[in-house]
Amino acid sequence: MTLKTIQPSEYYDQDYDGRIPVFRPTMAEFEDFYAFMEAIDSYGKEAGIVKVIPPKEWTLKLPSINKQLEQVRVRNPIIQHIIGCQGIYQQTNVEKRRPYTLAQWHALCQQTDHKPPDLTTTRTSQSVSRKRRRSNPSQPLPDQQQQQQQERQQQNQQKGPSRPPPSANTRSRSSRSIRTVNSIPPANNIYLHTPPPSPDILKRTKREIQADEIAQAQSNDPVPLMFDLHGHNEHLYTSDYCKELERIYWRNLTFTQPMYGADMSGTLFSDSVKSWNVNHLDNILNQVGVTLPGVNTPYLYFGMWKSTFPWHVEDLDLYSINYLHFGAPKQWYAIPGSYNKKFESVMQTTFFQQSKACSEFLRHKTQIASPHFLANSGIPVHRCVQHEGEFMITFPFGYHSGYNLGFNCAESVNFALSSWLDIGRQAKSCKCISDSVTIDMTIFNAMDSSTHHEQQQDDHRSNRLSATLPLDTTTVNGTSKKRRKATNALPTQSMEDITSCVFCTSHYPTDTELDDGRMVHRLCAESIPETYLEQVNDEKWVVRGITSIPPARWKLSCLFCRKTKGACMQCCYGKCCRSFHASCAKEAGATMERTLDQDQDTLVYDVYCPQHDPKLQEKKKLEKQEYAKKMVQVLSPGKSVYAKWTGSEMYKGVVEEHLIQRSSSRVRFEDGISRIVTWKNIRLDS
Repeated sequence: MTLKTIQPSEYYDQDYDGRIPVFRPTMAEFEDFYAFMEAIDSYGKEAGIVKVIPPKEWTLKLPSINKQLEQVRVRNPIIQHIIGCQGIYQQTNVEKRRPYTLAQWHALCQQTDHKPPDLTTTRTSQSVSRKRRRSNPSQPLPDQQQQQQQERQQQNQQKGPSRPPPSANTRSRSSRSIRTVNSIPPANNIYLHTPPPSPDILKRTKREIQADEIAQAQSNDPVPLMFDLHGHNEHLYTSDYCKELERIYWRNLTFTQPMYGADMSGTLFSDSVKSWNVNHLDNILNQVGVTLPGVNTPYLYFGMWKSTFPWHVEDLDLYSINYLHFGAPKQWYAIPGSYNKKFESVMQTTFFQQSKACSEFLRHKTQIASPHFLANSGIPVHRCVQHEGEFMITFPFGYHSGYNLGFNCAESVNFALSSWLDIGRQAKSCKCISDSVTIDMTIFNAMDSSTHHEQQQDDHRSNRLSATLPLDTTTVNGTSKKRRKATNALPTQSMEDITSCVFCTSHYPTDTELDDGRMVHRLCAESIPETYLEQVNDEKWVVRGITSIPPARWKLSCLFCRKTKGACMQCCYGKCCRSFHASCAKEAGATMERTLDQDQDTLVYDVYCPQHDPKLQEKKKLEKQEYAKKMVQVLSPGKSVYAKWTGSEMYKGVVEEHLIQRSSSRVRFEDGISRIVTWKNIRLDS
């Protein structure tokens, strides 16, 4: 099916010179994804990104995703540390090594530091309301209230004297008052409306509660959703409301680090969705023949207020599509296609050290520049807000960035049209990142772009299985940030083509044989204390000692893959008992030290868990030092700021000095009192 060029229905915020095209296709136009994309391609390449609002007929037929979400786990989200000032910022992502259920993630997003500010309540109205609550009770009541009070007094006199209400007991903390009323012994507490809390609950510490939450998130049990997925008051997010949130975002970008559940392999689309199914898009990347997570299989993204995606273009200058399943909107920024070279030049000048280290540094997704800064550099920045149930599509060379306005979930994947082939052959990839995406373009040489669309239908069906990741892979074993978008150096192998290792869950081919004929990885055999290798002839080595492995080792759960299959080793630091497969530890980049025990004449592997890994600890130390250095520069003594402490609101003050060891500053407030305030609770007064 071929469509003529489809014109936009409108442009986002066109009354204020908006330039992002918005398409509202009919169902007939919407059914064929490939044909529709070719019909709007010219508009997309000019603007960089477009918004597509699907027809209601398509939206109403979407199946419910609530059951799938009960199994979802947000694994190892990233904490985004953003430093900088005057519109130029650098983002550092630190992985938080714990999972969350969707209910736990939603609760986290409702905390004060991680939810958008309430713009319906101003500081002035709050102060007035407090003054009203403190008004003098001796002042005369309005006539209506006086009359109601007199009627109640007359009714009480007719009834005669009555005993004091039992609730009076709960307001007194002295045992004397408790004995006076109803002669109740002080040891017996009265709970009028609810049963007394369990003593076990009263004794539970914050660490115990957190341990239970982590255990629940690590389990495979479904967790019911006790909240409304669409309870974010969608009607509030008008264009003016989002502009006010945008102003607050840029004023407070470097404070209160958000978290982002990004790059989680998987999909929420059912196979029953035939058109515009992000997990099964009709495009030429289905010709690749291997699974590239995030490129030809989708990623899920779980956002919160201020979670940010910095300026970047897609890997290999591909197209991308983003669908917002539910939750608060996303704010998008885009650079027009005619300005992308000038944008690159400005960013290279601004981030000179990064551009000198890597010519493709903008693919790192760590550089942030505000629209105001770019406008002053002669580069227009166009804005667009994506609401739930809407698609955003980015085009080759289309630089874009943005952030989330609250709790939400989006699904994204790359795709390509036949017009991309020449672009892909000239595209450059980052050389300083080990997991940079590359595609062998020679596989497309035999393709005739004029007949591609007819051939693609068959190719799409034949490669459908290889291009799909099941949901339980996402929700139980979400891919971490470090393993994002693995290179396609080798084709995928089915389970029938390899022999699994007895000691681990890795699918890499085994290379060593047990004495009973089963196969293992040599690394696994050498790392387990009870097993050893014995040379039976000049060329063959056999693993011995498997019968000496205690039953408890076979029951250990791997810290990385979360499975109990095989035999795990344990962290070598002190009394740490964290366990993991040797192959999983190697894939995760854990520090592994291989030494020779002279007494026993055996190999010994010392492997560290992430918490005790010396390399990670040194990295965190350097990041903390860099963060402190930047904060000292931003919060210079005499700087006017807004700050708060536990149980207070934001008050204006002036920075006096820094307490670097405590990540805090001493702030003198307008009442003359100086307090020590942590950096995360200080905001600039712009």
